[in-house]
Amino acid sequence: MDNAVASHGTGGELTWKCLGTGEYVFQLKFYRECNGIIGPATVTINTTVPGLPSILAPLVSQTDISPDGFAANGSTQCPTCAQGNPGTPIFGLIEEFVYETAPVTLNGVPPVNGWTFSWGECCRSAALTNIANGGSVGFQFQAKMYSYLGQNADPCFDASPYFAERPNTIICTGLPIVYQHLSADPELDSLVYDFDNPLNDLGDTIPFAPGYSIQDPLGDPVTLDNHTGEYTFTSTTAGYYAMVIKVSSFKCGILVSETRREINVLITNNCPPISGGASNLAPQVPPPFIDSISGLQTFYADTVIVGDTVNFEIDVVDFDLFTNGAPQMVTHTAFGQQYGTNFTDPLAGCLIPPCATLAYPTPWTGAMALMNTFNWTTTPAHLGYSLSCVQFSNTYHFLNKVSDNYCPANASNTRVISITVLPSIPAPAVINNGGILECNLGGTYLYQWFLNRFAIPGATASTYTPLQVGTYQVLAIAPDGQGNYSNGYYFNPLGVSENDLITSFSVQPNPSIDGIFQIEAEFQEDLQLSIYVSDIYGKIILADVWNSSKGNNSFTLDLNNYASGVYIVELRNEQFPVRKMKLIKE
Repeated sequence: MDNAVASHGTGGELTWKCLGTGEYVFQLKFYRECNGIIGPATVTINTTVPGLPSILAPLVSQTDISPDGFAANGSTQCPTCAQGNPGTPIFGLIEEFVYETAPVTLNGVPPVNGWTFSWGECCRSAALTNIANGGSVGFQFQAKMYSYLGQNADPCFDASPYFAERPNTIICTGLPIVYQHLSADPELDSLVYDFDNPLNDLGDTIPFAPGYSIQDPLGDPVTLDNHTGEYTFTSTTAGYYAMVIKVSSFKCGILVSETRREINVLITNNCPPISGGASNLAPQVPPPFIDSISGLQTFYADTVIVGDTVNFEIDVVDFDLFTNGAPQMVTHTAFGQQYGTNFTDPLAGCLIPPCATLAYPTPWTGAMALMNTFNWTTTPAHLGYSLSCVQFSNTYHFLNKVSDNYCPANASNTRVISITVLPSIPAPAVINNGGILECNLGGTYLYQWFLNRFAIPGATASTYTPLQVGTYQVLAIAPDGQGNYSNGYYFNPLGVSENDLITSFSVQPNPSIDGIFQIEAEFQEDLQLSIYVSDIYGKIILADVWNSSKGNNSFTLDLNNYASGVYIVELRNEQFPVRKMKLIKE
């Protein structure tokens, strides 16, 4: 290993795209300290794919991503990467190198442990706080591709998640930080975020120094949202820290890829005070959604019914001044696969038109405060029907990042606004009629039956005769394109079904304007059931007992005194599995 190549590597990530031709293009991003050796002109990505030990990736771009703006006096410009040479080291100055391969074919089925793609070199910075002797330890950036239902990787069927937000590399102590290594998946696969260990150039795990760990890489408590990748912490301890975020992608519940981003974060107490001797504060983004009971803006997530138009303001405020009295400039940047071209086109550029738009395309910059307006009209297409596996609804994430122009560290804040689109028709009921599952809604509904979340080829009638043990569901789509999935129905043709005691279960109306829901169910014997209603955070808000008799039964559930929103109703009895259904009070 040549120690001169890419010394003082400060992070990177490895991802891949799936081209329409059925080939793959791999992209490596390498971040280096500007006081280290410049990145190479070409990198060699190593693989464990049989017959393809390596792939060459030439350099396609080189960008200074160091903080930009002015020092506390408001007139001295921030240093650039060109000033960060080895003779005058300035930590926190970072340059991004992007490498891409030519289209490549991968033939075969990945093994259980997946195919590994990696690039590693020597060396890390000797100044690292949470890795002992970092200057003598190499680094490796790694991604894994797994099998999906035994499919051959040729032609390609999946792209890895990619990171849509550049890493934040320098932070002032004392700031509460909300940060987001936002990644997106072109196929809308489910993503799970975790902290992970750094790797050396051989791919071996590097242990953290005493006092640090995977879950505590900064020495300060860090909270990571495993669903959005958002993490929060207060930067109290100065140092230079290696952090690794792993993103696991699941297609229909099956792990198909893992990508990792490693980045060094400099937390510095060398942040001169601004006007009045006060500390620099991160720009704020108040929550855009208003609680219907308190009237306060308290949420960054909303649930809507298909057909609704989502409209809200994104406000940015930062009243800090430089010592010369000049206001700081704040910049709003945004990302989301559901935004239209240039953030202004509702008809093109997003994953599923109609697209979301902003009144002002980002990056949008102004002095002290900004306001932008979000607008999106939802349609049945946004329900994300999937005929390969059951997908009840789609949640769309919109990243909003705001930052100031203070150096040595641009204070920043990120918020992910999540909007879930739900169907407007109730879940269809499924009954067992002598071993035949039926869901007959009449009219011209379209049907698709599923076994254990996967579509059954050719099962598109209103009835289906199950032949094996498993959980069955049906997707029913109305003529106007709206639809919904039934609850799971467990069937065992060789023995007693778990659901024999409860033949059908439905709620009408759903959504409900007045909060009055009618639960309909058919039981095979007299039963006493417990009914629980919980909010979207899992807190039980209502509990009741339903004494039912054999045959068809009805129970009135009154949520009139509760706020509009999404609730979960559960039927519980020791003799059959818990049955759940979403309730929507408009």
